[in-house]
Amino acid sequence: MKKKLILLITILVIAMLLSGCTDKSNTDTSDDKKDDTKDEQKDKTKYEGTLYEYNSKSLDSHFAFMHPEHFKEMIDLGVSWHRPHAGPFNWGEIEKASGNFDWEEADYEVNSSQYYAMNILATIWPFADWDQSQCNEKLSSSQSKMFSELGSYRGKPCDMNAYKNFVTKLVERYDGDGIDDMPDLIVPIKYWEVSNEPSMQDENLMFFAGKSSDYYDILKATYEAIKEADASAYVLSGGMAGVAKDNKDFWQGVFDLGGQNYFDIGNIHSIGSDSASLYGEDYKEFLDENEINKTFWTTEAEITSRSLDEDASEEAFAEIIVKSYVEAFESGSDKIFYVGLEEAPGDEEAWLIGKSDQKQEAYYAYKTMVEKVDYFDTVEKLAEGQFKFTIDSNIVYVLWSENDIPAEITGQVKVTDIKGAETTIQSTELSLDDSPVFVEIV
Repeated sequence: MKKKLILLITILVIAMLLSGCTDKSNTDTSDDKKDDTKDEQKDKTKYEGTLYEYNSKSLDSHFAFMHPEHFKEMIDLGVSWHRPHAGPFNWGEIEKASGNFDWEEADYEVNSSQYYAMNILATIWPFADWDQSQCNEKLSSSQSKMFSELGSYRGKPCDMNAYKNFVTKLVERYDGDGIDDMPDLIVPIKYWEVSNEPSMQDENLMFFAGKSSDYYDILKATYEAIKEADASAYVLSGGMAGVAKDNKDFWQGVFDLGGQNYFDIGNIHSIGSDSASLYGEDYKEFLDENEINKTFWTTEAEITSRSLDEDASEEAFAEIIVKSYVEAFESGSDKIFYVGLEEAPGDEEAWLIGKSDQKQEAYYAYKTMVEKVDYFDTVEKLAEGQFKFTIDSNIVYVLWSENDIPAEITGQVKVTDIKGAETTIQSTELSLDDSPVFVEIV
């Protein structure tokens, strides 16, 4: 009897201990879940709605950045466009397997952008490993190392119908028509870029593995799918990676097949070039040679010391950024995406924000330029280093050179240097040098 009593007491003690452990475990797990839920809710609601009121007029702005993180600084600069690169709009990142769509990353990008009232130029990548493996050769490790998120294959889709289905769903989700939209969509995506630099097929940087005819097929299919989902959307061709012969040859092959019929806006890149117009003049000439009368954007612009003679100071970079933009706009580029808002390849002096998060001279030059000439209607070259911008009914001259000022500038004028400092003088007192100034007749 005593043994039975001891056994019974022992069982009760063990049961109580187990019960206590279980309760404690449940309580801890509940707390953990509650904390996790709070964190998840914080992450999800962090970019809920918009912090700044969105104005659709911002679609007409001529200034933009590529993959920035400093949205607050963009607002201070007066810029409301960005281009995520590589961005989350890759087929295989969204449609993980055939028919299995995961919108989390893409939705996050759109939510964070619209929180700051930003417009997105979205790059559509036509790569999904589960599709590509059916007909394409896997890239080597060196070929797929950069931008590894694009996958191990980068050829033409094997199942073009499946790809077009993805594009239609993608555009439909973010077009803002109220049908199958992302929940709480406020700022729709209306501009889509078909891949990036398809002629860039180097061993250590490969954005596409295919011929001009393969890209033509992708361009045509993407254009048709975009327009099917949103007839009001605009389609950009993939960026032309400079104007070297191999790039021109690739794109000539696309145009020879009629590729110009499957984009609304042309696209040129100028990374570290010494072109005064960020390749704008060269690209416009190339389009003209093919009788393509379409506007174009410069969706990658990076200024490096190659653009300078000797002086590589912050001030010299600030000056060349303004000059390059003005020349590019005059050549026909309608929108320019600068690479160097923050840490980027190339010279730190050309970044707008340095490594220590300090605003550099280029920052203030860029800001002054945006304030003075954004939303321009026309730009006219009067002479070397002398340009005339018309913004609504206002005229702003951007001048540099040792020449006399244009004869049409008379009377009292307001002169603003690239740092934003203003003075009001008589036009006869105005003398020019190599540093750009913005001049308005009072």
